[in-house]
Amino acid sequence: MSTLRALLLTALLPAAAAAQAAGGFSVSEDDLFSTPDLPLLAAASEPAAEEKKTVGLSGDLVTVIQDVVSSTGAPGRLDTYAVANFALDARLQRGYKAYANMETTHYSSTGETDFLLREAFIDFNLARRAWFRAGKQVLQWGRCALWNPTDLVNVEKTPFIRKIGAREGASGLKLHIPYGTRYNLYAFLDTGTAADDRDAAAAVKFEFLAGRTEMAFSAWNRRGSYPVLGYDLSSRLGGLDIKGEVSASRRDNAYYIREDAGALSLYRKDREWPVRAALNLARGFRVGDFNDRLTVAAELFYNPNGYASAPFRDSAAYTFTGPLALVAPAGTKGAYLLGNGLYEPNQLGRRYAALFTTFTRFLVTDLALTGNYIRNLDDRSGAVTAGLTYTDINDFSAGFLATLFTGPARSEYTYAGVRGLVQLTASVSF
Repeated sequence: MSTLRALLLTALLPAAAAAQAAGGFSVSEDDLFSTPDLPLLAAASEPAAEEKKTVGLSGDLVTVIQDVVSSTGAPGRLDTYAVANFALDARLQRGYKAYANMETTHYSSTGETDFLLREAFIDFNLARRAWFRAGKQVLQWGRCALWNPTDLVNVEKTPFIRKIGAREGASGLKLHIPYGTRYNLYAFLDTGTAADDRDAAAAVKFEFLAGRTEMAFSAWNRRGSYPVLGYDLSSRLGGLDIKGEVSASRRDNAYYIREDAGALSLYRKDREWPVRAALNLARGFRVGDFNDRLTVAAELFYNPNGYASAPFRDSAAYTFTGPLALVAPAGTKGAYLLGNGLYEPNQLGRRYAALFTTFTRFLVTDLALTGNYIRNLDDRSGAVTAGLTYTDINDFSAGFLATLFTGPARSEYTYAGVRGLVQLTASVSF
């Protein structure tokens, strides 16, 4: 049994009982469920008044028309699809809750329809002092907008281009113990990919306030992996919002491509204590009569074990080793990377930079203009987006988004042979 899992099973659960016995702090259900996760900083309160059972059904429907422009001059590919999310939210007495999010996508070009259960969990508590969430869930872990080196619990990373639909949840059990307004203790037992109990991953996080700065220390471990330590913070200096996070481990847990005598294999790099770091700086500007009408955020990411140049640029043929060789005995480095499921968008290189801008009340009150840019500083490829989003008081919205991929051919953002995307959306929330 790993150190962190032992901590979860022998320390945190008894700690919940101890908090109850010691008088702890009480919180209300409204505070607890005011956000998707539980970053609870509410003061201690008296027991809530008698609660009523409520069952709510909500969701949204998004229709998409998307033109994929090829970089080879071939005709563009037209994709038309619709994504619907249905959320069931049942709130019971004494702070118990059940939630499920079902997503269905219909592709007009093929006639296929997919059904996915994005989240399904139950919330329960011990005397409103220790809070549990069991099931498939998206966790609030990490602070930066795009890169979260401390987030090793969520299944799906945050994308640069906004995803249509909901994020995939991670399966497991989360524990949250709040201590007044200044401290929060979180733990998560990740059972999603575990074949037996020894393969479950565990993560813990201690979050606290220090003046105007909120920060947290975290740790993660799984059998066969090196433990990962993390630190993140969120603060404000003048009008500048500052968010940052770093993670480090004895060795890297990720696999990389190695070439030996014309054959490709996978290995873990032996660099000691590789440190991944992300920094986000954001500021709002007053334009006209409105504060924060223009917001600008810049984010940097550093991964010392990333590729200095994209493997996709190497067009030579290599012999494949490992399980992939049974399906494809030879191919390029890019094909080997993709075939082994090792490529993660915005994580391939060593150094990245991104810029996010939003201008609200653009021309009319309900219209927002966005412009974003991301760049792999090692292979000099990137993506730039420009969009318009209209949202009215009737929960209807319409959007236009244009994306251009830049840089040398067969780099991270150009390897697929796509020059750009043009996307039109219309959606209704209910």
